[in-house]
Amino acid sequence: MAEPSLTAPTPAPASPQVKTLKCSGCGSPIPLRGMERTESVACEACGSVIDLTDENLRIISTFQSKIKHKPLIPLGSRGRIRGDLFEAIGYLRRAVTVEGMDYEWSEYLLFNPYKGFRWLSEYNGHWSFLKTTTHIPRKKGDGARYLDKTFLHFQTAESRVVFVLGEFYWKVQAGETCKFTDYIAPPLILSKEQTAQETDWSIGEYIEPETLWSAFKLTSSIPARIGVAPNQPSPYAGKASSLWKLIGYLFLAAVFVQLAIFFLSQNKLAFENRFTFGQKEKGKAIVTELFDISGHPSNVVIKTAAAPLENNWLFLNMALISEDGRAYDFGREISYYHGTDEGSAWSEGNFSDEATLPTVPPGRYYLRVEPESSAILVNYHIQVYRDVPQWSFFFIALGALCILPILLLWRLARFEGARWSESDHPGTMWMRIPDSTPEEEEGKEKTKGKVDR
Repeated sequence: MAEPSLTAPTPAPASPQVKTLKCSGCGSPIPLRGMERTESVACEACGSVIDLTDENLRIISTFQSKIKHKPLIPLGSRGRIRGDLFEAIGYLRRAVTVEGMDYEWSEYLLFNPYKGFRWLSEYNGHWSFLKTTTHIPRKKGDGARYLDKTFLHFQTAESRVVFVLGEFYWKVQAGETCKFTDYIAPPLILSKEQTAQETDWSIGEYIEPETLWSAFKLTSSIPARIGVAPNQPSPYAGKASSLWKLIGYLFLAAVFVQLAIFFLSQNKLAFENRFTFGQKEKGKAIVTELFDISGHPSNVVIKTAAAPLENNWLFLNMALISEDGRAYDFGREISYYHGTDEGSAWSEGNFSDEATLPTVPPGRYYLRVEPESSAILVNYHIQVYRDVPQWSFFFIALGALCILPILLLWRLARFEGARWSESDHPGTMWMRIPDSTPEEEEGKEKTKGKVDR
């Protein structure tokens, strides 16, 4: 319901002005805190809703609720929100039925004699601070545009009042219904309420429950939050920019280290020779002459190539052996096959190969080579390089850097999936990203607190 317009300035908060009347139904005293702006009040004792605009204090409805709801913020409590002092004067429970299931939430009416009325809405431990909009938002597709932001449609349903307590600025009725439509741009929520008589818009902002408990000086325990609220800000969305900045710095560091390794590596040829394998040499080992691997301990890369190798293979069982008998055994296979299959050419394998020994100390070494092949004759070439720059560690570092954004996106997807699971658009969170202008991006921080301006 639209709240009365107020144009008075905002001086220092006055002491609460509380009047008392007797319930027309049971005679119990009912405090009145909303002054002349209150049109109806619900008796806590008997559930009667009294029309204060009727001189006979007519009972306009009676709530026969089997469950007595106790407000988490007691009526009459005063708390400072966004710098202004508000008093809780009304409490109601609304319900909506979706696919046969009833979902209820609480709404608290707050009053300040100079600021007017505000609302606190609570559902599953999540709270929003709301007020009537200053002008009508404009539609944009199935969303809405307000406060220079695009709000996405979240849900449309019909709610009903199931419990009421305290004062209200309209004549609240038992079972009163309205059609509501929620649009979100976390942490903001834009709500449209339609009845047969009028259409009202309100704008709300997610507020941490700890803030409310501190503001109203509540001593009760804070109810645990369940699930994700429609306008709850994602704890992961704000981390994206700082994470990408960190990844950028780490990437530049990895590039710098790799370039330093590349230019400082000697990539020196220590040995090279050509050999021929024939079937009469089968089973015989070849031992090369000694060659030097100098400098500091470094990797050693043995490169091999073979030709001709048509639809055949060559296996080289090799060992790099030092003068003192230390040996590094390894084997490599070179193979190449090709042909045609139903008119399409194919090939697999290669004419060359290489093996890397990670850390080899300096010294004098020789190679022992035992070749095997089904080919009649194969020429092969062996080269030994020391201190060769490697790119594997660089790509491992890049892979490690990718883990962070993947983990962030996964957590963000889970959070948004939980948010939209109770909407009219479950499972479509990535397709429902609002557009934003550069001005909006710069003004995101300025949006905070706009609800109470």
